[in-house]
Amino acid sequence: MMGASMTSLALALVLAGAPPEPLFRDGDRVVFLGDSITVLHTWTRLVELSVRLRHPQWTMTFINAGVGGNTAEDALARLDVDVLSQRPDVVFVNFGMNDASYPEGSSGAAFEKNMTALLDRLQAAKVRRVVWLDTTPYDTTVGAGNAFNRRRVARIAELLEFSKKTAAERALPLVPVNDAVTRALMGWKTAKRAENLMPDRIHPGPALHGVMAAEVLATTGFDVGPARVKVTVRDGTAVVNGGDGGVPWTGDGPLVLDLSRAPPPLPFVLPLADAKALDSKALLSLGSLQLAVSGLVPKQRYVVRAGTLEVGRFSGAQLAAGVDLMQSAPARVAPGPERADLSSCDAVEGNPWANDVSCLFNLLFGKDQLRITMRHEKTRGLPDSVPGYLERLFLLQREWVEAVDRDVEQRVRALVARPHLVSIEPEPARDGG
Repeated sequence: MMGASMTSLALALVLAGAPPEPLFRDGDRVVFLGDSITVLHTWTRLVELSVRLRHPQWTMTFINAGVGGNTAEDALARLDVDVLSQRPDVVFVNFGMNDASYPEGSSGAAFEKNMTALLDRLQAAKVRRVVWLDTTPYDTTVGAGNAFNRRRVARIAELLEFSKKTAAERALPLVPVNDAVTRALMGWKTAKRAENLMPDRIHPGPALHGVMAAEVLATTGFDVGPARVKVTVRDGTAVVNGGDGGVPWTGDGPLVLDLSRAPPPLPFVLPLADAKALDSKALLSLGSLQLAVSGLVPKQRYVVRAGTLEVGRFSGAQLAAGVDLMQSAPARVAPGPERADLSSCDAVEGNPWANDVSCLFNLLFGKDQLRITMRHEKTRGLPDSVPGYLERLFLLQREWVEAVDRDVEQRVRALVARPHLVSIEPEPARDGG
């Protein structure tokens, strides 16, 4: 249980305000290596979204190297082309679901041998940091299924023990996604939610990818504590986070504050009430923006809005204790079958931080689709009728997708720089009150 205990301790330290040393750095090239759970581009996109919104000035490259149906053996076979050729600084690795389904004694079932060789190769290539996600669960909340899948469940348990032992020996960050997803499934069932979070028992749905991303961020030293803003009202001025100057306010009419410099909250999935059923402290904490306002009339009630969306009506005493500006924010809407909707990128209505997340998620969706169409296996079979043609094509593809990365970075910087307005307005006195 060492891996899970270490990660739980890390998360507790993060939520207590003492995060471990962060994994990501400016300039990093990050590769996600995995099977179909990785190639879904969902938990990976949420990790990228989080890093980009919290560090908009950084220049980074994120590459999804997932391939459906793959095992650790398959990853070894394509490591040079799909991973090491990208000159990665950080590599995330997630395998096991397919490995656990192979017949005992087959090369595809040799997870322990293949993962050991894979980790050795990454170490020899001097990748700065390898992060290991343990094997996600087969959903047994509705029963273990037939004999084949009962064997798969038993084999996954063996892979988890190997992962914990080996990650501890190699001092690798081990992300306990199996435990996090299992807790979410059980919490969802206990809350009697009707939606099936893992329809085929193997592939996590979007909400569970949010849980996975939150667990990845917590394990790798990303600050998953809630974003916080403190406002002090004194002598006709409201000061944000102890800054200079302040906003003049007499107490009449709305107090309007631009909180664009606040750490952005990251509401991944689901409305707050549903997200609570997933039993993920990191997920809930990431999606929160706590506003505390001191100096208001304690019994006076105030209407609070984030952008144009009403957050709620609170007394001065409640605002002094702190309220979550994201409690009424809508859940992010996943891209439809045609294309990602980028209207939130220019939206002036709604919660500005929710709009940021929706905009960037959809921008990254488009970028990911471009990368998918340009994967090497789609073009490596083309005849090289003109010597050097394929090499020039591969170079053009790389330049193209990296130009899209740079464009995304510019869009993110513009997103976080635009006004993020919060208004606090005294409720009108009631007649006869």
